[in-house]
Amino acid sequence: MKKMKNIKIFKPFSAILLLTLSLFLVGCEDDMSGDNLTNDDFISFSFNENVGLSEGASETMSVTVYAGSASNSDRTVGLYVDDSSTADAMSYSVAPSVTIPAGSMTGTFDVTLTNNPDFGAAGVTVVVGMTLDAGVDQPTAFTGTTAGGDLNVTQDMFVITATTVCLDNVVTIDITLDSWPEEVYWWIADLDGNIVADPGMYAQYANPYAGLSGNIVESLCIPSGSYVFNIYDDYGDGGGPISVTSGGTVIYSSAGGYGHSDSAAFTL
Repeated sequence: MKKMKNIKIFKPFSAILLLTLSLFLVGCEDDMSGDNLTNDDFISFSFNENVGLSEGASETMSVTVYAGSASNSDRTVGLYVDDSSTADAMSYSVAPSVTIPAGSMTGTFDVTLTNNPDFGAAGVTVVVGMTLDAGVDQPTAFTGTTAGGDLNVTQDMFVITATTVCLDNVVTIDITLDSWPEEVYWWIADLDGNIVADPGMYAQYANPYAGLSGNIVESLCIPSGSYVFNIYDDYGDGGGPISVTSGGTVIYSSAGGYGHSDSAAFTL
């Protein structure tokens, strides 16, 4: 007698169930991945920028914003300069809004910087934020992929750090103040006696270092030419150690025993 073979019957409702479960799992994977730019309704800035300008120079930069999905109409987002900015309001201008065109996921706006007042070597910041519509998210962290390659969108504020760069010669003053910092004063003059650099206005026994202490390092930007460095002490007993250098060359150095005054000629 022949044995019956065990035959598994694949019922229609089982196929439907498996198909539904598969679609559900795929959908969950898309939603949870966090790596698909087209699935998230967000707008975000690109990376922060560092800008170096010579004194008095201006530059206009184009800043990109990114959307998580395309729209069939233009989208305009308001922009504002945050109160945490440290740059003088006269030294920058920021577009009032940015538009992401229909069918696009990116938009650009302009920021113009002018290095006046001087940004300084330490730099100042311009912090730009967005005014968003309800329902539009602005994540603090997002990683995704675009046609241009991998993209990290991490900014809910866009920060520009602007510094002064020297196109001439950097001269460094390194001074350690003694117990009477108000007595010390220095200046650099050209051969005609015109002062090209100093720590501030001279005032006997009330010089710019009054009330300060410790080590102070200042970087100057001086054109090529011939100059004289001068150091002066009101009381006449010298002060703390001081060195003046440029490009690795020592222009002047003293342990502090310069009495009333001392000087050194140099050429850049």
